[in-house]
Amino acid sequence: MPYAPAVAEVRIERSADVWTLTLSNPQRRNALDSALLDRLIGSLEAATAGGARAVILRAEPGAAIWSAGHDITELPEDGSDPLTWANPLEGLLRAVRRAPMPVIAAVEGSVWGGACNLVIACDLVVATRTATFAITPAKLGIPYNSAGLGHFVGSLPVNIAKEMFFTAEPIDADIMARLGVVNRLADDEPEMTALARELAERIAALAPLAIRAMKAEMNALIDARSLTSDLFEHLTSLRRDAWRSADYAEGLAAFRERRPARFTGQVPGPAGD
Repeated sequence: MPYAPAVAEVRIERSADVWTLTLSNPQRRNALDSALLDRLIGSLEAATAGGARAVILRAEPGAAIWSAGHDITELPEDGSDPLTWANPLEGLLRAVRRAPMPVIAAVEGSVWGGACNLVIACDLVVATRTATFAITPAKLGIPYNSAGLGHFVGSLPVNIAKEMFFTAEPIDADIMARLGVVNRLADDEPEMTALARELAERIAALAPLAIRAMKAEMNALIDARSLTSDLFEHLTSLRRDAWRSADYAEGLAAFRERRPARFTGQVPGPAGD
C-alpha cells in the first residue's frame, strides 16, 4: 500500500517487507541537493524503523536521467574541501551501507557523478541495457575523497575504476554487468521493475538477522584496507592542492556556462598567497 511521503521529491511505497524509494524531481534531473539527500536518509531510517527487509531505490519510470549527480551549486567556492565527512552526499552513502537491509538500485537512464557513487554503494544493482554510468569529478576539478574512491575500488577492477575517474566517460550497463557491478540486466523499465522486485522479495523471505550480519561483515572486509597517518596526510595535501587550485573554480564556472573547461594544472601557492 502507498505510504504518503513527507515531501514530493522522494515517493515511498511499502509492500509487505519491501520498501521502494523513488526519486521524483524530474525538473532538476533528480540532482542530489542537500534537501533531497536528507530526505533519502530519512526515508532509509523510516524503512529501518518500519521493519523493511529490502529497499529498492529508483527514479520515476521513463526518466532519461536517473540522477544528474551532486548539485554543484552547493559545492563550496571558498577554498574549503568540497567533499568532507559532513557532506550530505557522504551521509547518504554511509546510510546506505549501514542500513541493516540490502538496498537495491534499480537504474533506468544515465547516472552521473555522485549518483554513480550512490549506485555503487548499493548492495545490488538492476539496470536496463540502455543505462549508463559515469563518475565525473575530473570534469569539474574536484578531487574525489578516499572513501568514495574506496567504493569503486571495492566493486570494480582497479583499472576500470581508474578509467572511469580518469576519463569521466560513461560506461554501458552491459559492461558493468560483465564486470559484476550490475546483477541483473533488463530490456526495458517494466522488466527492470519486475527483476528488482523479484530480488527484493527473495531477500525479504530469508532470515533478516543473518542478512544484516553478513552485510555488515562484507562492508567491514571491503573497508579493511587501512591508511597510515602519514599517507592520509599526504593524500589530503594532494586533494587540497586540487580544491584550492584555479582549476576547481574553472571547472565549476565551465559547468555553469555550458562550455569546455580550460584546465592549467597550476599548483596553488601556500594558503594566504
